Amino acid sequence: IGIQVAGPGTIQTASQFQGEVRFNDDRTAHVVPRLAGVAEAVPANLGETVKKGQVLAVIASTSLSEQRSELLTAQRRREAAKTTYDREKKLWLDRISAEQDYLQAQTALQEADIALQNAQQKLAAVGAGGSASGSAGLNRFEIRAPFDGTVVEKHLALGEAVKEDASIFTVADLGTVWAEFAVAPKDLATVRVGQKVVVSSSAFEGKVEGVV
Repeated sequence: IGIQVAGPGTIQTASQFQGEVRFNDDRTAHVVPRLAGVAEAVPANLGETVKKGQVLAVIASTSLSEQRSELLTAQRRREAAKTTYDREKKLWLDRISAEQDYLQAQTALQEADIALQNAQQKLAAVGAGGSASGSAGLNRFEIRAPFDGTVVEKHLALGEAVKEDASIFTVADLGTVWAEFAVAPKDLATVRVGQKVVVSSSAFEGKVEGVV
């Protein structure tokens, strides 16, 4: 038995709240194709750990084929307009042709540049890049992982038709998770931003620390 003089001290209090552990919404992506089509390949599997840029699926899309064809046409027209412009510029400098022909060729080249940029931006908007070259097929669209993570949901099978706004994969970075708790109004005064908390689960004995 120890005897000690009574004095001031610090009393630590703790409050318990019920809640659930869920994905970190800031690091969770619902992957949509942004183009309607048919799944030609689905290499990603549920539960698989993927790297940023890794191919999750390959979609065959007629609308993508049309957009890439538009880009190819714009590239050819731009090349032809540039050739005409260079020729007319030389003829005008050599005082062989009229200035009007040179100015018309210059305007045609500027219009071809605008059409080419427009076609490239359309493809960039759907994540298909700005190039239509290659022999892989104008209609093939590769859907890639937005960041390193785990495939926690998969709603796509080989040969399945998908819409442009369908959520076909959910990729989550499980390096961090959120723990959400319901705090009663009477306990709001005890919870502050930056406060340390201890999270435990009835499913296992382990405990982890977090910050509000």
